[in-house]
Amino acid sequence: MATDPTRVPIKRPATIKTLADTTGYSIATISKALRGSPVVAPATRDAIFAAARAAGYQANARGMALRTGKTYQAAVLMPVTAADDYEWDGVEYTQILSGISQALEGSDYRMTVHVIRDAADGCEVARRIVAQGLADGLIFSGILAEDPRIDFLVDSDFPFVSLGRCRKPLAYAHVDIDNEWAAHAATARLIAGGHRRIALINPQRRLSYAMDRIDGFHRAFREEGLEASSDLVAEGDLSTRFGRQSAIDLMRLPKPPTAFVCVNESTTLGVLSALGSLGRRIGHDVDVIAYDDINVSAYFTPPITTFYQPIEVLGRALGQFLLRRMAGEGPQALRQVFRPTMIERQPDGMAVRPA
Repeated sequence: MATDPTRVPIKRPATIKTLADTTGYSIATISKALRGSPVVAPATRDAIFAAARAAGYQANARGMALRTGKTYQAAVLMPVTAADDYEWDGVEYTQILSGISQALEGSDYRMTVHVIRDAADGCEVARRIVAQGLADGLIFSGILAEDPRIDFLVDSDFPFVSLGRCRKPLAYAHVDIDNEWAAHAATARLIAGGHRRIALINPQRRLSYAMDRIDGFHRAFREEGLEASSDLVAEGDLSTRFGRQSAIDLMRLPKPPTAFVCVNESTTLGVLSALGSLGRRIGHDVDVIAYDDINVSAYFTPPITTFYQPIEVLGRALGQFLLRRMAGEGPQALRQVFRPTMIERQPDGMAVRPA
């Protein structure tokens, strides 16, 4: 019988057996690697993931769920503020989601995003995910000093990884920035440059990392035997508008700040806007040091000293840790705290003002 030359051969989907034939690993090893099992060596897991991507392998989620009782869903709680005119809403979280997605690529897991308004809403969603079996693991951020989500998930022994740490001595997987160190390093740099009236533009102190930054801010003064400028700590929603209004209010004080430490890019943009409108020149009349996680500060005019940590890297660590937690690994080894890199763009010292 003649073969139809116009007929396109059907490409059969890749299976675990296909991957076993291609890589030479056993079906059991490949199955464990695709589930993110910690018993598989990282080099072996990477080789299997690479082969899976090259072959276009896609797991049959329904079949796996029936066999294993798992959903193969990794849930992420994405906060969206209810505040009006919040310019930065969701900007950083797209980078976090990108990093998590990269970590899950090649595994059997798919990411599901649950939009939440605040920590209380997040707690309710977390309870629903656990109770209804909507996912096998959970990632969330915006950690409170006393966070009911962490309390609940630790008590439930449900796999999760948090972006941030609460103030309680609990054992759970987390990824974080060393906020105490960053605030201390920025403040100490300004003190060394002769500044004494230093403002801290900070989140509301119900957030755990806000308390960490206040601790670092105060420690820098204490180590030099100085009284901290606690009257110059502003707390708010971290919007550009908040940064601008805080700077305007602080500069109207009888003893205004000579320097600012800003918690993120959004507030920094507001502070720079306010100082410009007041005729104050960065590096001449006042100094500003910022924290940045999406490299926006590289484009500020004038350039300012920045503590930089790419947030996408944090996202990848979150995803990698969650895979390991969902595979049954305990949380003890799944903790990583990053220290941002200081990018020096100004001398930040009162004694070295340009003429």
